[in-house]
Amino acid sequence: MAFSELTGQIDAKTRLGNSLLGEPGHAFLFVGPSGIGKKTLAREFAKGLLCSHPTKDGGCGTCPNCIYMREHTHPDYRELLLPDGEKNIKVADVRSRILSDVGILSQIAERKVYLIDADGLAEEGQNALLKTLEEPPKHVVFLLTVSDDSKLLPTVLSRTVSIRMVPNTDEEVYSVLRKKDPDILEEEAKLYSRFSRGIIGYAMSLMETTWLVDAWEEVMDLVLTLSEKTRADLLTDTYTFFEEEKEHFPDLLALLDMIFDEMAILIVAPQSPCLHGEGKKDKMMSVIKKNKLRVSQIERCSKVISTAAKAFRANGNFEILVCQMLLALKKEYMNG
Repeated sequence: MAFSELTGQIDAKTRLGNSLLGEPGHAFLFVGPSGIGKKTLAREFAKGLLCSHPTKDGGCGTCPNCIYMREHTHPDYRELLLPDGEKNIKVADVRSRILSDVGILSQIAERKVYLIDADGLAEEGQNALLKTLEEPPKHVVFLLTVSDDSKLLPTVLSRTVSIRMVPNTDEEVYSVLRKKDPDILEEEAKLYSRFSRGIIGYAMSLMETTWLVDAWEEVMDLVLTLSEKTRADLLTDTYTFFEEEKEHFPDLLALLDMIFDEMAILIVAPQSPCLHGEGKKDKMMSVIKKNKLRVSQIERCSKVISTAAKAFRANGNFEILVCQMLLALKKEYMNG
């Protein structure tokens, strides 16, 4: 796989490709949210670093080094990842698997490459690695991945070149999902793509269960019938739904916000395509006309949702914040 086969991340791939054509540094830090593809891109860069004939698109794919990397048997490549179920990588592992090996010359490539999951490095582990980062052997390149670079010591950051990975577009995520599963329903692929916030790995994990599709239907039904629900309905049946899905509450709020965003778009541009199909679009348009909804009302509903999200993060009383949110949404919905 070449850089060009990886979706998005144009700036990151360009910088890495230029490094392969020049004189790469000794330490790179891949920064981005979980699921964005940090390790995938780092591994392709590692392939290019070990390749006998690298190009700006990564490894050539045909030399012995590339073949060894493809078969996961390259003797000059090491990975140190956070073990499942562990909170941190043990310092002993940093020393035995990395530090004790860096002084040994490469076997078949011009250099040795180490990929390290820096999310798993506590301060002690970072300090153990620091001296080697400060004075790396000429034949060694470190590739670190981290979801948030504030987790790392300033001294570690100062000795690495940061490669920041940005969220993909909805269209890019959608394309990946359709390639992974050509039989996926178009409306579901669009839902996963938008809800993933540009994180391909997250979108692919959403495909493994029906939770999001089921929750979308429930939340959509709430929005479409909000004007018809009584106060008693909201404080009993509707509240019960949120209580049963409490562990997913932030996701439910995100779904609510997405649906209100769609309604705002339809108010301004009725011909716009609907995320969840023409059937839902017709129902949304019917509700908009029936209640004479305006964009200003939708904006106030979004503020209500934002307030509920903040209260939840602050560990506010769940029953109170949900009930207040539901009553406030109905009030804003009806008071055009």
